[in-house]
Order: sequence, then structure tokens, then C-alpha cells
Amino acid sequence: MAEIYSPTPLYHRIYAVMRERIIKGYYPSDVPVPSEAELSESFSVSRITIRKAMEMLTAEGLVTRTRGRGTFVNDRIKENQLNRAVVSNINGLFSYLNAVGQSTRLKVISLELGEAPPRICAQMGVSPTTPLVRAVRVRILDKRPYSLSIAYLLPEIGQPLRRQDLATTNMIDLVQQAGATVEQVEQTLTATLADDYAAKHLEIPVGAPLMLVNRLFFNANLTPFYVAEIFYCADRYEYRVSLKREDGKDFSLGN
Repeated sequence: MAEIYSPTPLYHRIYAVMRERIIKGYYPSDVPVPSEAELSESFSVSRITIRKAMEMLTAEGLVTRTRGRGTFVNDRIKENQLNRAVVSNINGLFSYLNAVGQSTRLKVISLELGEAPPRICAQMGVSPTTPLVRAVRVRILDKRPYSLSIAYLLPEIGQPLRRQDLATTNMIDLVQQAGATVEQVEQTLTATLADDYAAKHLEIPVGAPLMLVNRLFFNANLTPFYVAEIFYCADRYEYRVSLKREDGKDFSLGN
């Protein structure tokens, strides 16, 4: 059978496989990853190829290589705790956002007033020429970008914002300090790919898989006043929902 050609370098393909194994917990953090010789035999490639793949994993902070001890997967407990949050209502969402805020630090990219993309204007029910406040921030977890957040707010809520506050405080706290009441939140999760802007700020290749979380916030009058688009690297974000059967509400399929 003819060999299948791939434009992706062999070492990068092995890096991708190893990276997926690490993310999924294939290797425990207290046991060395198989040696270069073992991986070379397992993947049927040269040790030079394995070494290049491991160097990429090391540079990304996924493993630590120590002479005489071997290569170990770095502890990702803090990150996993953020990923396993179950959000079922507004209070649960606020608790989750607070936990994320305590475990990460913020880097402010921009804060400006101007026109927003048509999709955002449609969500907020405003005309395409309506000026909105746009705030862009990156969250850092364990010295690496964890998420890219782009917030769009009505001017009466967004204009009081200051860069120094954005660098230290969750947006949900800032909008409430500005006088907004969060009565309802609609949330959508979508798989997407990194464009050049997301790739630059998340420090990933263009086209890398991302999870996009879109949150639309409504005030006490059920009027949209704030949209958040948060981009997460697909391997660093997991969203869980617990579903329970309601007593007395059994459902059976008809014939």
C-alpha cells in the first residue's frame, strides 16, 4: 500500500499525538514519560524526530525534562479545576467567574468606543452604527494565555470603565458597579478556529481549534446591555453540565 503523504512534518505530528495524550491524562504526573528510545520504537521514527517533538512540548510548558530523572508531565490540577465547573444558573455563573478571576491574572489589550460587528449589534438589538464600548483582555494561567475575552457594552455601562480596573477586576463586577443588574444570561458554546488576531494573543498557530463562549447579558428590563465573546484553546477548556431526572416527570417513548 502506498504511503499517505502529509505536508505536516513528522515530528509535529508526533508532538500533536503526545500533546493530546498529555491533555487527556494519559501520562500521570508522578511517573516519567517513556524515554526517547521507547517512543522512537513505539512510533517507528528516529530519536531525533522524537527529540524535536519533546522540545516543542517542553517549550509549551507541558513537560519538564530533567537529566538523570527523565521527562515528567507538569501538574495541571489548577487548570482542570477551572474546566470542571458546572454552571446551572446566574449565581453558579458568578461563582465560576469569581473562581477564574482568583486563579488567573488579566492583561488589558484595548478599551475603545466604536462600531461593533453586525452580529454583535444584532444580538444587542441595536443598529449597526450604534457605538459600543469594546474591551479586549487576555487571561493568563500558569504564565500562559488561558483565554481571550472581547466584551461589547452599551456606552452608559461601558464608558465609566478604566484600563486600571479592567486589569484587576472581573467584568461582571465592573458592570454591576456601573449600575447594571444582571437578570438573565444566554450562553452559547461553539467550536471555531483561531484567526490571526486570536492566534497572536493566545500565542497559538493560526487555524488552531478554539472553543468560543458567547454570553449575552440582560438587565432588569430584559434588555441586552453586554455581550462577551471568550475564546479558549480547545485543549485548555472543558464545560460540564450535570443533568438530573426530576421526580414525577418520567418520560417514555411512545410506539
